[in-house]
Amino acid sequence: MTRIAARRATRAWILLVLFTILSMIAGHAGAGGLVGSGIVLTATVAKGWWMLMDFLKLRHVPPGWRIALSSWLVLVAASAWIAAAIPLLRV
Repeated sequence: MTRIAARRATRAWILLVLFTILSMIAGHAGAGGLVGSGIVLTATVAKGWWMLMDFLKLRHVPPGWRIALSSWLVLVAASAWIAAAIPLLRV
C-alpha cells in the first residue's frame, strides 16, 4: 500500500468513526422524530458512501457502478426515513 493510499484509508476510517459517534450521540440525546432520524440516516449514508469508495475500491470503477450502488444506498436510507415519518403524519 502506498503512502497516499494508506493516508486516504486512515482519513476514511477516522471519518467513519466520527460519523458513528455522531449517530450514537444523536440516538442517546433523544433526538427523536424526523430530525433525529435524518441525522442518523445522513451519517449512515456518508459512512456507506465512504465504505463503497475507499474500502470496496469503487473510486476507479466505471461511473455506472458508482451511481447504481450510491443510488441504492440513498434509496434504502430514504425508505427508512419515510417509514419513520409515516406514523408522524397520521394526525
